Amino acid sequence: MAKNIDHAALLSEATRTRPPSSIRSLFPAELIPGMVSFLAGKPNASTFPLEEVSLTLKPDSVGGALADGKPVKISIAGADLVTALQYGPTAGIPKLVKWLTDFVSEQHGRPIIEKGSALDGKDGQSAWGLTVGNGSQDLLGKAFEAVLDPGDIALVEEPAYSGILPQIFMLKATAIPIGSDEEGLCPHKLREALEGWSTNPKTSSLKFPKLVYTTPTGANPAGTTASEQRKREVLQVVQEFNILLFEDDPYYYLSFVGLGEGAPETRRRTPSYWALEQENRAQRGTGRVLRFDSMSKIMSAGLRIGFATGPCVLIDAICVHTASSNLQPAGPTQAIALALLQHWGRDGFLQHADKVAEFYRNRRDQFEAAVTRILGANSKKGTGKQIANWVRPVAGMFLWLKLKLPPTDASPEGDSFALISEKARDNLVLALPGASFIPGNGKSCYVRMSFSMVPEDQIELGLTRLRKTLEEAWKEAGLEIP
Repeated sequence: MAKNIDHAALLSEATRTRPPSSIRSLFPAELIPGMVSFLAGKPNASTFPLEEVSLTLKPDSVGGALADGKPVKISIAGADLVTALQYGPTAGIPKLVKWLTDFVSEQHGRPIIEKGSALDGKDGQSAWGLTVGNGSQDLLGKAFEAVLDPGDIALVEEPAYSGILPQIFMLKATAIPIGSDEEGLCPHKLREALEGWSTNPKTSSLKFPKLVYTTPTGANPAGTTASEQRKREVLQVVQEFNILLFEDDPYYYLSFVGLGEGAPETRRRTPSYWALEQENRAQRGTGRVLRFDSMSKIMSAGLRIGFATGPCVLIDAICVHTASSNLQPAGPTQAIALALLQHWGRDGFLQHADKVAEFYRNRRDQFEAAVTRILGANSKKGTGKQIANWVRPVAGMFLWLKLKLPPTDASPEGDSFALISEKARDNLVLALPGASFIPGNGKSCYVRMSFSMVPEDQIELGLTRLRKTLEEAWKEAGLEIP
């Protein structure tokens, strides 16, 4: 019989002792027919100065033009606007939560299972929920706090998204790096770390890890994407050692794999960890994967709309945290996202996502071609020697360059931080040093290059300046580029 993970045993002391909001815990009771409520200190909606919010779509966007070519306008008014402007449920506007819940259920092939229902706990299944947040960064921070106490361990793929490292550090927990390759997180390195945890001198005095964090699609910064087989292998290790997996997947719908091969609404996408968790659930159970999605790269970064999906215990913990901090995700931005999703429907959203993915694929092709010409072998610039290597990204908006740097006493492969923060800046070119993505402030010869925003006519100029910077560094070291 399957044994699901004991989430309660993994909760942090802060989560176990945080009291629920005395007001917000009673909000659902206001919906009982006939209820007379003196409960919440909500402002009277008649005092709100807005009557309508009108959104004008770009005519060339999905569903953005009328038959006469004029742009489509979407109105948010009446009860929908009042809902957006008023205090609302902690997990998000109910219509948005329902839209997203139905969407992820369909996209990932997981039936909706409510807590305490007949299916909860049957044949390895477990209840799951969804909460909206002010971007997935907000939700990640609350999720880490939900499970990590001071001295606890979180395993993170190396390189790791830099935004999570301060979150773990501020909890006085420790991020331990696990090696990655061209497909991201390595299952054999994860297994090696967990199997030898109690005997390895470096880890034997530490607590056993509670979770592993990974960005499986278009990883920031490495640009790596895990195949279906790779995900199965990683998930098997997670299940065997009964730890949580935080699946941070903001680029899932921006994958280039299969792009253009069939309609956007039907093309096959690599199954998520959250979807694959159902395989062998009768033997291994479910509830180990907490998934994070984001609208930042698909709709707008400024909307700050993300959503977490996973075990009810963890989703509830995130919501209790929200209720005692920022109360709820911002209503107007939720309303904008909901209006767009209702206008597009599922198919329109996927069509829009593929259109965005195509934009970034074209940008990648252009940027990578320039990198090859200027930093690669047989370059006609400078010495002409290859001074960078990389793995071609198949999702996202980053190129993770391994620079050929002069060695130093502290780092045989060199340190990109000193190069970028001093020499490159003086030459009017910037990239993000790889040390930003290494737990423990380690040295790195890598830099993250973003190709999402740089104007096309500046790509070659910037790369030429980077090459000049590298060659100057070798010259100052009194060494020849090998």
